[in-house]
Amino acid sequence: MAEDVPALWDAPTTTTADRQAIARLMLDHVVITVNGESEMVAVECHWAGGTQTRHDLRRPVARLTQLSDHGALLERVRALHEEGHKIAVIATTLNAEGWLSPRRRATYNASMVRDLLQRLGLSPADPGRSPLVEIPDRLPDEWTVGMLAVRLGMPPITIHRWVRSGMLTARKVPCHTQPQGVWLIQANEIEIERLRERRQHATRASSNPKRV
Repeated sequence: MAEDVPALWDAPTTTTADRQAIARLMLDHVVITVNGESEMVAVECHWAGGTQTRHDLRRPVARLTQLSDHGALLERVRALHEEGHKIAVIATTLNAEGWLSPRRRATYNASMVRDLLQRLGLSPADPGRSPLVEIPDRLPDEWTVGMLAVRLGMPPITIHRWVRSGMLTARKVPCHTQPQGVWLIQANEIEIERLRERRQHATRASSNPKRV
């Protein structure tokens, strides 16, 4: 029976459905191993007779920081920006070089590149220049009010209100371009998702007022 499988598999009369049925009969079990929280997945197929095959796959993930090469991706985006390339060119370059996005979308577009630049504190409209606000001691997960407002798609005044109410963890630091100082807001990817959900909930509530 086993000797007949290759011939049966390659026969011109064997359909795709037939090959799927053969594979299910020959497959004993599958072991799937996810590399931490990253997108990398190892699939080991154990076949009848003891043969094993291994396949490396990618799964969609929720956050950029889950990508195994996210640090290198951000550095590449920074380098392209410093070379003076526009957003559309950066997106085209990332796709040509084979950089993959966290989710199911296979390619990068202008909107996704704009988001990456904002993560780096760089102005999409001003390639090759300094960050939006030059603050030497700004940490990777810290945002100015303006940067966070752009990231969340909401008015800066709302961010200021959240800071004053204590809803956000923030610190004020000196800045040579703004004598009154600049607020730096601590917000990692989890916090940003929480703020985005809060924003969406508030928007829905305001558009559906309760009747009294």
